[in-house]
Amino acid sequence: MFVLSPRRSAQLGLAGAFTVLALSLSALLLVPRYSRPIAAADVGTVAPDFRLLDTDGRAFTLSALRGQAVVLFFGSLHSPETADYNDRIDQLAKRYAADSRVKFLAVDVPGSGDAGAAAAAEDGALDRLRVRVDANVIGRPFPTLVDDHAAVAARYSAQDMPLFVVIDPKGVVAYRGAFDDSRDLAFATKHFLPDALADVLGAPASAVAQMAR
Repeated sequence: MFVLSPRRSAQLGLAGAFTVLALSLSALLLVPRYSRPIAAADVGTVAPDFRLLDTDGRAFTLSALRGQAVVLFFGSLHSPETADYNDRIDQLAKRYAADSRVKFLAVDVPGSGDAGAAAAAEDGALDRLRVRVDANVIGRPFPTLVDDHAAVAARYSAQDMPLFVVIDPKGVVAYRGAFDDSRDLAFATKHFLPDALADVLGAPASAVAQMAR
């Protein structure tokens, strides 16, 4: 029978210990990396392309707008929080109405805050009709796209709405977050979205202040 010497046994034992230690360290390093959820469409990343229909059935793709700054307004017609920002985003879009460098798009996400909307999302045509006749959309100065199954919202990690995203002319996300720092317009002191958009367009500080009013 083959018998290992005490020295050889010690060497093998030490090698085995180092192997276990190495595997343990690898697990500690790799598990957090792959178990931590990765946020999509984060600032500095290329904005995910999409194709959605507006309320009139016209198709819009993000890639077709390359070369323009794009403002995405993720929300739901049935969300009280979204309703609080309709006038603010409409006014900002009107300020840029004659500026061909920027495009505003609303993305309505059915089912966000309303069970009936979730059922309507099963039929894209029905949901587009629901959005089309809504008073908040009729007077909107920019297109409203219908994200029937919330697939685009998922790509943009649009879980807490409303969410505003600014994409620069190269297709990179320059800003994502709130419009300003208060749901009550009277108490808003920081205007995140107007500032971010003006920065992407290279507007002077005076223009940023004017758009914030």
